[in-house]
Amino acid sequence: MINKEIIAKYISENADVESIDYDLEIFEEGLVNSLFAIDLMTFLERNFDIKIKIEDLDMENFKSVNAIINFINKKREVQNV
Repeated sequence: MINKEIIAKYISENADVESIDYDLEIFEEGLVNSLFAIDLMTFLERNFDIKIKIEDLDMENFKSVNAIINFINKKREVQNV
């Protein structure tokens, strides 16, 4: 099980906000920028044992905490097959 709080905390610390709603679209709301996307992908690979590939670079995968959780779950399913 993926801990949503870990992802939300990482994003909120980098966006310099106290907390974020799990459905908030972080890029659309201007909380983070494209440079943060690279840091976020590195964080996710390191902390959730996934490998993000070029075909995964769709902002829909990273637009909110819930979208990130869904993405990680899909990656883990594919990697474990």
